[in-house]
Amino acid sequence: METTTGEMRKKMGDIKENVAHSLEKSAWSDRYHAVESKVREGVDASEEFVKAHPFYTILGAAAVGFVAGALINRKH
Repeated sequence: METTTGEMRKKMGDIKENVAHSLEKSAWSDRYHAVESKVREGVDASEEFVKAHPFYTILGAAAVGFVAGALINRKH
């Protein structure tokens, strides 16, 4: 029996609501919101850096890709 995309989205929405409701009732709610705000601050700072320094961002990503490729393809 296959699940359609609409059914899967509804199930995921239900799961999200259940998790949110459980978090509101738990003692972890305050910690969750604190972490969420810190993550949003980090994302905003990252976006600002990328917009202000696109060349350095691309250069850095290329360097990371080069190092990762060199590590993956190295011979033992």
